[in-house]
Amino acid sequence: ACEIVLRQIELFGNISCLQIAANADDKLFVSHSCCVQALNNIWYDKLYPDQSKKRNRAALFIGFLSLGVLAPVLVEYRKESEETKHKVLQAKLESHGINYYDSYPLEYPRITKYLGFNRYCHQLINFHLSLPTKYTYHCVQYCFFLLLFSYTLLFKFEPPTNNTPSIYWTEILTIILVSCMLIEEIHFFCNGDSLTFFGKVSSYFKHFFKQMSAVAFVLFYIGLILRFAYANSAENFNVARIIMAYDLEIWWLRSMSFIVVVPFLGPHLVAIGKMLKDLTFFMFIIAIVMIAYGVTSRSMAYYPNPELNGYDINFDGRGIFRQIIYPVYYFMYGNMGNETTYLDGYPDEGWSIATHVLLAFHMLFVNILLINLLIAMFSKRFDQVYDDTKTIWHYQSYLFTREYFDRPPFFPPISLFYNLYYLGRLFYSWVRRLRSKKSVDSHAKVFKIIPIRKEKEKTWYEFEGASSYEYAHMEIKASGSDSSKKNVNEDSSSVSIKVDHEKSKEDSNSAGKILEKVQEEINDMKKDVQSLLGFLPQRKRPNN
Repeated sequence: ACEIVLRQIELFGNISCLQIAANADDKLFVSHSCCVQALNNIWYDKLYPDQSKKRNRAALFIGFLSLGVLAPVLVEYRKESEETKHKVLQAKLESHGINYYDSYPLEYPRITKYLGFNRYCHQLINFHLSLPTKYTYHCVQYCFFLLLFSYTLLFKFEPPTNNTPSIYWTEILTIILVSCMLIEEIHFFCNGDSLTFFGKVSSYFKHFFKQMSAVAFVLFYIGLILRFAYANSAENFNVARIIMAYDLEIWWLRSMSFIVVVPFLGPHLVAIGKMLKDLTFFMFIIAIVMIAYGVTSRSMAYYPNPELNGYDINFDGRGIFRQIIYPVYYFMYGNMGNETTYLDGYPDEGWSIATHVLLAFHMLFVNILLINLLIAMFSKRFDQVYDDTKTIWHYQSYLFTREYFDRPPFFPPISLFYNLYYLGRLFYSWVRRLRSKKSVDSHAKVFKIIPIRKEKEKTWYEFEGASSYEYAHMEIKASGSDSSKKNVNEDSSSVSIKVDHEKSKEDSNSAGKILEKVQEEINDMKKDVQSLLGFLPQRKRPNN
């Protein structure tokens, strides 16, 4: 069943059922036990799929620490089935597709004539090709990048002077890492399941962390350009520093994508995303209320009396935000500033009394009504996500598995050459398809099972047909039992009616029999009367 879910179907354009369900956002299908097992098999690939035991987890951890050197000795791999154990090992599936249950790559091609060392080398390679290893290496690389970027902005991001160089090696390494990650994202974008450009854009940007990645890349290169273009003065250099600082904030927030793999933490990210949508609606209401109070209170108490409060009454953007928006915004957190102090200094003034009344209604509306409304909305969203925790997490697991399936098992800058090679192949196949109308690269890495022999497809069709027939038979049988159960109440309620009907039928039958007997007796009486009438004339004739 897992193979059927992952195999390519010509009727659907050579894509799998799982890909169709994921693109259609069908979370119920993706969370089915068959799809969950298939994703688990893809995740561990040639490793043994059940790694829930502590011994297996410890072996994986030691394998990560040793960079895979001890993995062939400690980690448990998939085993051959008993049916094929004594047969000549042959490849069953194409190597550029999903081939987790094919044991051929663990033995062939032969690297050396020593079978033990040959198997060790293939197990070492397949350990690094497994998705847990890619995930671990990516986490280490990303943590190193965050620490390096943070160190650069804190201590080594300065304008060039006579005593300091124009750029430090830490900043150069940061630029290299960001460029490698950009090429990697471009590779992931081009290798998407959609065939059209707009389809790839839609499937890429519908995920929140991919949107964050795009914004982070744009801000980084804008800050990098400004870092060299406006390095003549410290004031102009601060523009690049501010943009880089905001970019670093996004990179740190993007690291939350790594907790998707944790079952009890991943769905909470979905809850946060839904809460952000509610918060956007709430911010519009808060902005209207804040501006209403800020403009009204300043028009009564502050701007008409600049000699009393020392307010800047210049009509510009900075003055409006500094004197109207900022102070009123912090009222939500209980920070009143000098608002009440200034009003209490003139308790008998009409504008002070009116502003006090307005402030009381503003605090009542914002801090009690709107804040509690926001809490209720967040609680409702969390309850909705909590009810569908497993469904959401399984769908996130698909997205995570799909991403790491195409990710290279290397650290930068080696991964840069890997991604550039595959991007070159994609570009070459695209140009070839445009010029000669030939098919795309037939050996490009794809997220589906492709059998080498047609007999495998025939086996799949037979299994699918038998399963469909059994399912239809069970459905018909279940519907028949349901209909019989539904008729139980009707039968029980009509028992008395049937009994009465049978009794009336028996009574009518007995009455009919009585009528038949009466009719027979009447007929006998008629015969006797006729015989008597026939006898009387014969007695009268002699007297005449």
